[in-house]
Amino acid sequence: MKALRLLALSVCLLVSAALHAQPYDEQLRAFEAFAQQQVASAPLPGLSVAVMKGDFVWSHGFGFADLENHVAATAESSYRLASVTKPMTAVAVLKLAEEGTIDLDAEVQKYVPSFPRKPWPITLRELLAHLGGISHYRDVAAELHFREPKNTAEALAVFRDFDLVAEPGTRFSYSSYGYVLLGAAIEGATGKPYAEVMREKVWGPLGMSATRMDDPRALIPNRVRGYELRDGKLRNAEYVDVSSRFAAGGTRSTVLDMLTFVRGVAAGKVLSSASLDRMWTRQTTKSGATIDWGLGWDLTPVAGRFAVSHDGSQTETNTLLIYIPKQQFAIALASNMQGANLQLFADRLAQIFLGDDWSQRVAFRGTPAQQAAGKAVIAAFNEGFAYYDRYGKPSTNDRKIVDAALAALSGTLDGKQPSREQLVAAGSYVASKLAAADLDRYHRDGAFAFFHDYDAAPKLAAPLKALLAQWNADWKRTSTIANVATLAKEAPSLATATVIPNFSGELVGTGQQAAMRGDIATALRDAKLAASLYPDSDGANGLLGVLLMLTGDRAGGDQAIRRSAALNPTGYFGPANAVRIATFLAAGPSKPLAIQLLTIAAELYPRDADVAKMLADLRK
Repeated sequence: MKALRLLALSVCLLVSAALHAQPYDEQLRAFEAFAQQQVASAPLPGLSVAVMKGDFVWSHGFGFADLENHVAATAESSYRLASVTKPMTAVAVLKLAEEGTIDLDAEVQKYVPSFPRKPWPITLRELLAHLGGISHYRDVAAELHFREPKNTAEALAVFRDFDLVAEPGTRFSYSSYGYVLLGAAIEGATGKPYAEVMREKVWGPLGMSATRMDDPRALIPNRVRGYELRDGKLRNAEYVDVSSRFAAGGTRSTVLDMLTFVRGVAAGKVLSSASLDRMWTRQTTKSGATIDWGLGWDLTPVAGRFAVSHDGSQTETNTLLIYIPKQQFAIALASNMQGANLQLFADRLAQIFLGDDWSQRVAFRGTPAQQAAGKAVIAAFNEGFAYYDRYGKPSTNDRKIVDAALAALSGTLDGKQPSREQLVAAGSYVASKLAAADLDRYHRDGAFAFFHDYDAAPKLAAPLKALLAQWNADWKRTSTIANVATLAKEAPSLATATVIPNFSGELVGTGQQAAMRGDIATALRDAKLAASLYPDSDGANGLLGVLLMLTGDRAGGDQAIRRSAALNPTGYFGPANAVRIATFLAAGPSKPLAIQLLTIAAELYPRDADVAKMLADLRK
């Protein structure tokens, strides 16, 4: 009997342990170790993470909310949200539109009569989609460094007289000031302060008790201190008052409240299903071109999944919110340092909870036509598969349209460019023909496996099928390279690969950091590796050019810099970044090199006033 009682007790304990064990325990312990290592090595001062999958919610803090006083970061730490404020503002505007308080297609002056009229009318709908033509920051040195609080009128005064960057409705142009204008419209339509409307219409109904306007004078529970990385060391961030960006980036919250926000919005607690669908539908320009944005949200797919997201970056903070509606899966991340790479953590969490590979960034080798074909295949996978993921059906079953779409995809090898509609039609049709039980694995295996495994009618052309077979085989071999350290070791074996993982951004980033702390040898090593593996990267060529000139190879540096500018005239050595690089060099390491770089920039961009002015100032 005693033995039976012990056996029964053992069974009860095992059952109890199983009932109390949390799902994903082992994977999340591994994630904790990974996050702790990343926080220590980056370095990051602090990081807060929250993730949900259905009813399951997990959260954790890493590092410090306050380094000086050794206050640990937690899921309740309060961070500046920066631009993650924008989707909250969008929800408020759409709620007011549902209630009849706001007309999305009215001119903004209906609600903000003090805002001067421009050559064309601007509607609230256009502002929500960044189609309003409103400028983003212009004088960064002034506009991103305000120290005194501003009321709504003073915030509008910063940009009210700026010229439009485009006719409204004709071109996507991301604009924080467009959302400041929306905040003013909320106040004009309701007669109440923006913060009060947000509490009444969004934060209160959703139970977001930790979300508020940032206020340096208020006592805010669990407020983090902000930091910056300077000369390779963490230092206190510059004090900046963000009230001038109130509806665009002036709030403060926690990662748990960020989850509460997206979960409540998706559940219909604030908006009707019609408004939700409108908000999460890509907008179009007047010419009919589709953009990657809905109303207040970035709708760029991830690994072929329909996703809604927004990130935020400003002095002392970086934030990221991603939601996958079909999976009821959301990630909220925040760090108390601008420039933190939060996507790295999101990729790991997607791997744990969905089995996806969100880190697939592909660099192609081959002819320009082959590279164009590869990029079109990836676009068709992401856009078309995401459509199928959202709606559960192809965008069309019309055989003529499908035939034309797949023919257009094959035609990229002949220099043709499929339309966005054709990319969606091709990808969503292929998804509908692949085995339903296997579909989820393509979110992990990617575009090459997706199209390689498609063998239904209509067929892809033989030349593209042959390339897909090669890409698929090479990607299976090279995609196992998980980081820059492994990439450097494997570089010799990648010479014959047609596709490799794209770590150009990481190499340029580590190279720049090494250069800023004076380790030129390491910086040059990373830049040379980046330029050799990714010859079409403007960042790799630009960094290499600057470092070659710094080390005395003026001819080689000049050549690399000009190649960078040719690859992307607004990129690494575009006029704005050329001025930033020269400013850094002139302030410390090398004024003569700053003059040399600006001389090249002046030749490349003879009409750029900022380049000309700084060059003239340095030559005095």
